[in-house]
Amino acid sequence: MVGSLQSHAQLTFRYDQERQRTVLTQRKAGGLCHLSKPYWDGEVLGLQLVNPTAGLFSGDSLHLEVTLGAHAQVALTSPSASRYHTMPEGRAHLTQTFTIGLGGWLDYWPEMTIPQRDSDVCQTTAIHLQEGSSMAFLDLMAPGRVAHGEHYQFRRLETRLVIFREGQQLVQERCVLEPAQSIWPLHVPGWDLCYYGAVWISGAQAAPAIAHIQGLDLGERANCLHGATLVANQLGVIRILTRSSFTLRQALHELRQHLRTHENRLATHFRKL
Repeated sequence: MVGSLQSHAQLTFRYDQERQRTVLTQRKAGGLCHLSKPYWDGEVLGLQLVNPTAGLFSGDSLHLEVTLGAHAQVALTSPSASRYHTMPEGRAHLTQTFTIGLGGWLDYWPEMTIPQRDSDVCQTTAIHLQEGSSMAFLDLMAPGRVAHGEHYQFRRLETRLVIFREGQQLVQERCVLEPAQSIWPLHVPGWDLCYYGAVWISGAQAAPAIAHIQGLDLGERANCLHGATLVANQLGVIRILTRSSFTLRQALHELRQHLRTHENRLATHFRKL
């Protein structure tokens, strides 16, 4: 499509034995993805991923490939929400591949995705875990551009997620949301809006972390629902539904504090303004 952008962002990290720290050894970005300067907090290397257009337009294609070598410890975030802009026709594609090497750690904690009126996007995520690796992987979605009176007005949003450990598939999910064509699946009786968040936890601490979260009330009980499930050995997911973005952020902040009791690397400060 004329005017669309196709971008491939590639990040490779390794643990430098001589300096006793994680370093960014390869960075390929541009077009739809820019990168902040990395910062080392003494244990984890932090980096912010920036979309200069703050989102995708019709025909855009962005492929993000993140590879962590053995024992690399990385925290990735974004400084602002990502938007899927209005698309009178056509579709945009976002493909993400994350590979976490032997004993590696990935803290992926981006801002919210906002599908705007008439947007059509296919988002595919593949996560490859190696022996002894661990992660906290966040996915967030708003019902639309609520501040402009838009909610559930995007045309189509398809999300696919697959997680492997040492080549064996552990999880496969596919969700197709078409608000105009079917009943909204993320509906809670009495709520006008519904914001969604999912945090995938992997590693040796996954089971005790999930058990801990199962016994909690997150956020305001009347405005926040959550569930935590151990879906495979050393792999769990926590799903959250809230009535507002504020309540979702509040619940995620509380959730992260609880998870820190099982994984102290979640103490990373993302240096956002």
